[in-house]
Amino acid sequence: MNAARPGSPAGLREANRRRVLDAVLEAGEPTQSGIAAATGLAPATVSNIVRDLCREGRLTASTAVRGGRRVRAVRITPLPGVVAGIDFGHRHVRVGLGRPTTTGPVDDDGAGRLLAERGTSLAEGHDARVGLDAAAALLDEALAAAGVDRAELLAVGIGLPAPVDARTGAVGEPGILPGWVGIRPAAVAAERFDVPVVVDNDALLGTLAEQAWGALHEVEDGLYLKLSDGVGAGLVLGGRPYRGRSGTAGELGHVVVDDSGGPPGGAVCRCGNRGCLETWASTATVVGLLEPLLGAPLSVEEVVARARGGHAPSRRVLADTGAHVGRALGGLCSVLTPARIVVGGELAQAEDLLLDPLRAALERWALPGAADGVEVTTARLGRHAHVLGAVALALDHVLATRP
Repeated sequence: MNAARPGSPAGLREANRRRVLDAVLEAGEPTQSGIAAATGLAPATVSNIVRDLCREGRLTASTAVRGGRRVRAVRITPLPGVVAGIDFGHRHVRVGLGRPTTTGPVDDDGAGRLLAERGTSLAEGHDARVGLDAAAALLDEALAAAGVDRAELLAVGIGLPAPVDARTGAVGEPGILPGWVGIRPAAVAAERFDVPVVVDNDALLGTLAEQAWGALHEVEDGLYLKLSDGVGAGLVLGGRPYRGRSGTAGELGHVVVDDSGGPPGGAVCRCGNRGCLETWASTATVVGLLEPLLGAPLSVEEVVARARGGHAPSRRVLADTGAHVGRALGGLCSVLTPARIVVGGELAQAEDLLLDPLRAALERWALPGAADGVEVTTARLGRHAHVLGAVALALDHVLATRP
């Protein structure tokens, strides 16, 4: 028999230890009473677990001054080495390095949490191995810039703008990286980098980063929404990321928002349906609606600048985009009643031009009362969110598997 099976005394102890470690990882340097409040465990239970973890060297206790009084605080014991995060997008890859103790909220955009960061462009539809080769070169550059030897690399986290099946480890469809479909990226990358590799959807990694260091810190029930080439979401329920049965929860971009009144209309989505949110609210849709009017290729940054300068078509397109997103979120709020919605990705730079109509549509389409008190805000970590989330994923793996 397995003494540590779920529900056994040994299994319960291990689960409680994991809860304490997660609480310390999220808070950075909490007091024992703070851990008890965050986990719901009895103070005596927390005290015993902290004592054991300190004896094992996994936690370090120290005296701190909080609110004018001295308290006993604990933190994760620093590990030698670094972890790497790799963020793959439709046309880019970014690599960041972090230490295994980069925890706690931040006041800036999160760049200070990274020892080094490097990025480059990729061709649309790039092959997985081409992407990994580019990431490997950037990783070597980042290690050199940080003055870290490759032997100090402990693990790598990877974010992909596609669903990753937790049961098989394979990249599925629909995704905006056709060259990755069917690939088991963790296995391929582990062979390439010769360290453990963990992989997840990029929207979920944005969620992890905002939860650890940004706008979702200490939020029990929330949502991170990535609006970029694709549209994806990461859920936080009961203070924990929610991945769903197969690990692919959060595909909000494939919720149908067409309001023609008949069978779904609108553009055909890459998932095979019509009228999905992604066909109304992606960066490609935004610039695609305006480029014929202006006669030149556009970026989202240029669209936002024109809108702030009073360009009526740009303002209309951003407002309509926010309204479509708000409609989809209205249904989600009716089901999950999150306390905070954090909008990230390229379109988040539109801020109030996007968020004001989003909020209005959210209130219009949510069940009466379901949207009351829901805070809608932009991501605190900006363009660093997804690479920081990949760092957080690698960090969590290292802490979960350390002796």
